[in-house]
Amino acid sequence: MYKFFILGILLTFYSISFSQNIDTVYSNEAFLLLNNNKFNSIIIDGRDSVMFYSGHIENAKYINAFSETANKQLEQYLESDTLFVYCTKQRRSETIIDMLINLDFKGKVIYMQDGINGWKKNDFPVEKMD
Repeated sequence: MYKFFILGILLTFYSISFSQNIDTVYSNEAFLLLNNNKFNSIIIDGRDSVMFYSGHIENAKYINAFSETANKQLEQYLESDTLFVYCTKQRRSETIIDMLINLDFKGKVIYMQDGINGWKKNDFPVEKMD
C-alpha cells in the first residue's frame, strides 16, 4: 500500500512539473509570439497532408499526429527549447502533446487552442503549397 502511495505522489509531481511547461494560447496571441523577432521555436502542424498543403502557418513542420511515424518524426525536435503545436482545433495537437510527454520532452510547448481555424478567422497569413 505504501509503495502505491509513493508512486502516486511521484506521478503527480511528474505530471505537474511537465504541465508547467505547456502554455495554451489563442491565435491572436500566437500571431504576436510568432512575429516577435526574439521568439525562436519549431512550429508543428499536426494535421493530415491535405489540410497542411491547403494552408499552414509559415515555416510549420508537417507531422500528421495520427501517422504511425509521428513519434519518430517528433524525436528530431526533442532537444528544442520550445515547440509550437497546432492543428485544426484540438484533437491532433493533444495527441502530439501526449507523444511529447511519452518521449520525455523537457522543453516548453506552446499550444494554439483555436488551431488553424482561429488563425484563418483572424485573417492571419497562411502558406499554401501546390
